[in-house]
Amino acid sequence: MPLAPVVPPERKPLFFLCVIAVLALLWATMWPFNPFPRNGVAWLPDANGIRFYGSGIVLSDGPLQSPAATEAGDTCTIEIYLRSVRPNEAADVVTFSSGVDPDAIILHQWHELLTINRQTPVRWHSPSSVVFGVDHVLRQGRLVLVTISSGSDGTNVYIDGKFASEAPDFRIRRNELHRQMFIGSSPLTFEVWRGEIHGLAIYDQQLSAAEVAAHYAEWTGSSGTPRSEDRDHPVARFDFHERGGNLIHNEVPPGPALMIPAHYFIPRKAMLDSVSAEFEWTSAWRRDVIENIVGFMPLGFVLCGFFALSRSRGQALLISTLCGGFLSFCIEFLQYYIPRRDSGWTDVITNTIGTLLGALIARPELVRGALRLVYLIPSKRDSEAN
Repeated sequence: MPLAPVVPPERKPLFFLCVIAVLALLWATMWPFNPFPRNGVAWLPDANGIRFYGSGIVLSDGPLQSPAATEAGDTCTIEIYLRSVRPNEAADVVTFSSGVDPDAIILHQWHELLTINRQTPVRWHSPSSVVFGVDHVLRQGRLVLVTISSGSDGTNVYIDGKFASEAPDFRIRRNELHRQMFIGSSPLTFEVWRGEIHGLAIYDQQLSAAEVAAHYAEWTGSSGTPRSEDRDHPVARFDFHERGGNLIHNEVPPGPALMIPAHYFIPRKAMLDSVSAEFEWTSAWRRDVIENIVGFMPLGFVLCGFFALSRSRGQALLISTLCGGFLSFCIEFLQYYIPRRDSGWTDVITNTIGTLLGALIARPELVRGALRLVYLIPSKRDSEAN
């Protein structure tokens, strides 16, 4: 009578450890498992404006365009009436974006600093970025009108109608604003802003100091006169007076309106972003790489230990590494549909390296020792007695 094949005592606990490792990685990389989170945007109950809380985004239903012929010159002005509600905020407030240049102009908050980021695409290279900032602008709880006016002599920034700073070598081109607008969130990645927007206007000309002061009086209601509808070449103006609904009307026809989607999403999020696009030699990038490698090492360890029970060590290493790489690819593919997560090839590569390193460590005696240490198989003395 033929003898039944001997089943190694490590097989069953290693199989369950493989399942647990996969489930743990899915939980750690896919949480919060919500591809359609509620859009964190609400109308202010007692004033014109909207509030961003949680994860929120507002976007224009088309690119900004000049409603009519404007005077000669490459000039423009941005007015934004806003309040920051978090003292340690670091997020994009408004982004002017297109498919070719997804973050052409960004108004970004870094604590109390307001930065204006201007990026220009460069063929075969990363975009060229220029940053101009004004500090002590976005103080917590303060409602402030920021006016950014740019022309041939550079860019001037006004706070509450008063001159605050200038950058003679920093210019915003008029056509760089004739793009789709995203407010409250980056269109590329999960980076949300918390605060209130009470007004937004875009002009096709550079405003003088007197015009900026007059606009401030009109925004705050201290001028006693209604706002002019066609003065100063407006491209768009949003007064946020609707106080309800999911549409914010543009006071300059036929310009695009602003939409408040029911669900938060990232409009220009990349599916499996390239390694070169994700590379950024910072401490955060290096920390992510290390965490991705270390996080997949236990999976490689238990996978190799399991496959080595029935295959050669070389085959076990290969199969384990391929399984880890395939799992990472599936995770990154699914992360594209979860707003809080990023999708990129860097994670696939580093996760696969982590799986390989874990598999290389998984020597048979080390695997058995680890299983005995956690009492998943009998100790060596007990097995010998049996």
